Amino acid sequence: MTMRIGQHRYIIDYGHLALITLIAAAIFWYLLDARSVSLSVNNLLLVEPVALFALAMYLFIIPQCFHRVDEQLAKSPKEQDPLSPTLPSERSDIIRMAILGAALGLLVFLLDVVGFDVGIFLFTAAAMAVCGERRPLHLLGFSLAVTLVAVYGFRALIPFPMFTTFL
Repeated sequence: MTMRIGQHRYIIDYGHLALITLIAAAIFWYLLDARSVSLSVNNLLLVEPVALFALAMYLFIIPQCFHRVDEQLAKSPKEQDPLSPTLPSERSDIIRMAILGAALGLLVFLLDVVGFDVGIFLFTAAAMAVCGERRPLHLLGFSLAVTLVAVYGFRALIPFPMFTTFL
């Protein structure tokens, strides 16, 4: 379905618009519900900034649902939009995604066994290795940096006693 604004015609991607509007409505409802329960900073420390960021992203995504018809006709059919998502079709990409999903699941199940610090370190190193990093110093250094930031960052934000092995 097309819409005319001034001298230009636009095609509206209603499915995309409906989905992101539904997500934004759910985020807005969740934010209002969280604020109605308590306005304490401890309760809203993560919820409110993330919800406001997600709603701001919604405002940036809305214009992508409207496409000018004359722009569509000017594009050659072989030209692909770099922002349009494409599903990976190569077997190696699918295997990588499956391994990363399994590593994340393993991280969640092992947090109580090996500790938050060791789990984050191992997951970060495994994710980097799966994505192609082969230099051992970079694997160890970046994994250690991510672990330190995650553990001390969560401790600073949330007064929750998390199980750690070394930190």
